[in-house]
Amino acid sequence: MKKNYCLIIILLMLASTSAWSETAYSTARLQAMASLLSLPGIDTLPEGEYTHFSYKSHPLNVRINRWREVEHIGLSIFNPEIKKVQSLPIYDFLERYLLELNIAKGTDNAIRLGFDQVQFDTGNADVALTLDGSEEFRYSSNTFYNYHVEWLKKGKIILAISFSMDNQLLSGCNAVELEKKYLKKIRRYRRENDSLPDIDNTFPKDGKYYIKSGSSFMADAIRNDLYFHKKGSKWELISNSSQPFRSIANTMLSMYTPGDYDLAITLDMYGYKEEKDTVKLTDWLGMCAEEKCAPYFGMKSKADSLYTGTVFMVNETSGFLHMLSFKISTTTLQNGKGIIEGRLFVYVPLHNVTKKLFNSFDYKKVDNEKKNSNSLPSPSSRNGDNERPADGRAEKGNK
Repeated sequence: MKKNYCLIIILLMLASTSAWSETAYSTARLQAMASLLSLPGIDTLPEGEYTHFSYKSHPLNVRINRWREVEHIGLSIFNPEIKKVQSLPIYDFLERYLLELNIAKGTDNAIRLGFDQVQFDTGNADVALTLDGSEEFRYSSNTFYNYHVEWLKKGKIILAISFSMDNQLLSGCNAVELEKKYLKKIRRYRRENDSLPDIDNTFPKDGKYYIKSGSSFMADAIRNDLYFHKKGSKWELISNSSQPFRSIANTMLSMYTPGDYDLAITLDMYGYKEEKDTVKLTDWLGMCAEEKCAPYFGMKSKADSLYTGTVFMVNETSGFLHMLSFKISTTTLQNGKGIIEGRLFVYVPLHNVTKKLFNSFDYKKVDNEKKNSNSLPSPSSRNGDNERPADGRAEKGNK
């Protein structure tokens, strides 16, 4: 038995090696679980969801992604209709984590799992093996901080769990593995849906311009409003150099804004490491949308022909954000194509993000194009590549 659980340590070590990137599993933890469960043929399955595997006679849920990787293994404990109502990361987490607790019982790995911020308020992991999806399931959350979930049978709570809204916990990956997964995905991701969404009926019948109001994040000037103008009888997203603020906001928020831009990314990683790559901006926006991230945009400054700003991709249900600090030139905007430079921080924990960070940067409102375009100050020493998230990463020293 001890030899089996040594396998977990070995496979987790593979997460930081090139060998891990060649496996048919999206995380080292799933690879270790599959080996311990002895699931024959799991790494040969085509894309889809499967329920023909079992653990102690309890059915398992297995999911294979488009790259033929095993991206989920867990106990089948939810009615499939519940998952369709709202896509939440807690479903995969609970299925995987409760299975992992049962597998690890009586081993050293159980001690490691005991350090996770997971508390059983009613029942224990054994109860999960009795769940068949017919139970009533309820959940609540404290935004940015924690979840509480309950299963009820005949009105009585049979299992209740509280856990941290921590993406490392929910995903089963540490910060280094999350960054490597992200880099791997962004290099192979291609947006599949190129069709324009249907324009809804909220546009006015009269007028030339229209602002589709969204919401703000942490500061009023960091928003996801979209800016439209009327061309003939149709409303279209603004994309021209005569209205740079609105055009840049649209470009960085919506994959359907006209233009063909490449995003030259520098991925800022733990351990003072960097990785560089160039991807299509629309692919990056599509990937963020697939991750259920809500985009927010903040314009920071203009110096000569260079605009700088920040895009925040916020996933409140998983408790993280991606932060892209970018630069775009007037020439690139005028041509409707070219390179946008950006420095990217990924999976920043939301519980470490405070309004103090956002108030330290002078973001500009994109509500008055003429006024704003003539009143932007020169960049200060606190914009561009010097902006860093408050997520516990060490500040970079002089190189």
